[in-house]
Amino acid sequence: MKRLIIDTDTASDDAVALILALREPAVRVEAITVVAGNVPIELAVKNALTSVEMAQTYAPPVYAGMGKPLMRELFTAEFVHGEDGMGNMNLPQPALRAQPEHAVDAMLRIIEENAQDLELITLGPLTNIALACLKAPQTMRKLRRVTIMGSAGFGPGNVTPVAEFNIYVDAEAASIVLDAGLNVFLVGWDVSLGQTFLDQQDVERLQASRSPIARFSARCNQSLQEFNFQRFGKVGFDLPDPATVAAAIYPETVLESVRAYTYVEYRSQGSYGQVVIDAMNLLEKAPNAEICRAMDGAAFKQRLFAALE
Repeated sequence: MKRLIIDTDTASDDAVALILALREPAVRVEAITVVAGNVPIELAVKNALTSVEMAQTYAPPVYAGMGKPLMRELFTAEFVHGEDGMGNMNLPQPALRAQPEHAVDAMLRIIEENAQDLELITLGPLTNIALACLKAPQTMRKLRRVTIMGSAGFGPGNVTPVAEFNIYVDAEAASIVLDAGLNVFLVGWDVSLGQTFLDQQDVERLQASRSPIARFSARCNQSLQEFNFQRFGKVGFDLPDPATVAAAIYPETVLESVRAYTYVEYRSQGSYGQVVIDAMNLLEKAPNAEICRAMDGAAFKQRLFAALE
């Protein structure tokens, strides 16, 4: 059984990603750690707890982490995901409650208690992960793999022409993580725009489903769908966080990847948050990440719908 810690800035696509992981019988989520990003930390924690309840399986402990980036003010994405991060559903407070331990401390403790038997999936800014790497680098290197939803991959950015949201929120933290000697698998935003994009037929299938989980997954992404229609002129929504979970737990969904030296630009204002992938090895530096280049959209959707319906 694959055992996971998931770090999230829970908004609508994170919610679907958490449900996907929690409803996979071959996976055990040992903990959910939360970071500010898509929404402020209090909302992100609420949305994580709500997602756990909606999955209707089991309840891993949820821990609140950092409420702002390392070196700058928090940049959030309510304009994409709605004021509540969940498509303006205005959901009630969940019955579940977060644990009192700080997310960074909990993460390090759980890794030490389960040495070399855990993987980490990150779905938000890397602030929690960077602090854990600074505090206990040897502990973090015990992780079998760290799958990161971050970067524009080999495509354009979604916050600036070159920067993807999760990296842009805290590029300094992302730089620390990529330099920490971890076994990193990087899933960029670009792979969620191709065959993994949920089109109008996919959305209608979720909306018409008899499963409340499927209908919830469509409804919480309503603001994202509206944003995408304005941005792309097509009906549907991208799911970078579920795609990242799928890449981590379903190897058959990854069609192509490349190992390369990868670094984050955080000194230049114009290119802040850009992840540079030296795929041609022009810098002649050892690879520090494996980067996903393509995913099997059909395989991804098969796994996704099986979990939600």
